[in-house]
Formats: sequence, structure tokens, C-alpha cells
Amino acid sequence: MKHLLTTLCFCLVPTSFGAKLPTSFKKCNLKQISSRLCLPKAIESAIKQMDHPIKELGLIRLEPVVIPSLIIDAGSQYVTSKQIFENLKLSGFNETSCSKVEFSYKEKTLSLECVVPNFRMDFNYEVHGQVMLASVYGNGTGWIIFRNDDHLGLTFKFGEYKNKGKTYFNIVSQQLNMQPRDIDFDFQNLFDGDEELADRMKTLLRDNVLELYDDLRTGYEEAFGKVFAYIFEKILEKVPVFDIFG
Repeated sequence: MKHLLTTLCFCLVPTSFGAKLPTSFKKCNLKQISSRLCLPKAIESAIKQMDHPIKELGLIRLEPVVIPSLIIDAGSQYVTSKQIFENLKLSGFNETSCSKVEFSYKEKTLSLECVVPNFRMDFNYEVHGQVMLASVYGNGTGWIIFRNDDHLGLTFKFGEYKNKGKTYFNIVSQQLNMQPRDIDFDFQNLFDGDEELADRMKTLLRDNVLELYDDLRTGYEEAFGKVFAYIFEKILEKVPVFDIFG
């Protein structure tokens, strides 16, 4: 399953290499064993602060994250239609809590187990195909909420490079594991406004929502993993590694 994720729409203020983290960002000394206890709180705190502009890093507020367009291709079993989303807004990041974070400088990996209780998408959509052998078509506005009470697993693999004698990381790959407890949604103007057909389709979707998500899961995980990586990359490309981790 493949997906297309266009350029993420962040307005950035030009910021050079060697920027410093805001003093309100908690740092963890990775040479100490206690850093494993420190990192989850540090990451939670940083994410929560991203709901307002961070001038030191040249970032506007990251709640919501705005994406011009996103295409999730058809599944392999139940969903024969690709989903086209435009003017997509992702929100809910500022409710993130992390129970486990592990960083390895030797392996250059960062693994997180976090919870994003209500991860929300608001969008314009277009769909045309079949869901569980039932035809579906329409375009309009809509929203989806992924309720993630269980841990969301995210792993980053880093590359390393030097700039002006300081060490920086860039993200080489990322892997997201997201299995929501429940998914709620609404799509306006299904079947070009035929309310009877739309109600039948929404009932079908709600009765089978987790099975349908599993059919599309790879596409969503790849897309959202790139979103998380993009946000993190905005910090990594400006702040040296040892200034991030203290």
C-alpha cells in the first residue's frame, strides 16, 4: 500500500544552524542512567509548548499541523477506493503523554511509547470506489478522530553530520505503530447529498471501522510517521545534538 504526502505547510522564520532550545525546554543528560526517566517528561513538555510560536527555532504554532493534500491508497481486502484529503489539519498533539523513551547514541535511534488520546483530522475529501463491496462516492468536508488509549510506538533512525564543528542529526527513517481503540468520523455530502444512502454507508463504516482501518493501516502509519518526523526534523536541523540532550 502506498500513499502520497505532499509538502507539509509550516511557516518558518529563517533560522541558522546553531540555534538554541528555549530555556523552557527540559534537557536530559544521556550519560546518566536517570535520563531514561527524564526523557519522557522532556518530550511531553516540548510538545505541549508547540501550541504557540517558538521564535528561537523559527517555528509557528504546530497545533494544528496543516497539510495541503494527502492520499491514502486502496486497501487489499475491504476498501477498493483511495481516499483523497485536502486542506488537512491534524490536531491533538498537545495532549501527548509518553511512558517510555529510549535513546541510543551508538545505534542512533530514538524509540518512544506515547499516548495521543484524541488524534484528529479535519479536511476536505474526495472518494470514489467500494467499501466492503458497497459503492461509495462523494466529496465535501469531514473529520476523523483516532482515539488512542494504548501506546503509540514511534522509532526514529538518525544520520549524523557536522556543521561548523558541531554535531547534528537528521532523520533517515521512521516507523510508526498506531492501533487506535476506536475511530469516530463524519463525512459531509456523501453520495452527493443523498441522506438515505449516506446514513447507510456511515452505519456500515461505524460497524466495521477497526477492520477497515486495519486494511488501510499501513498507509496511515506511513503518512503520520512522516508528519511526526517532519516536526522533529525542524528542531534537529537547527540545534546541535548535545545542545538538545544537555
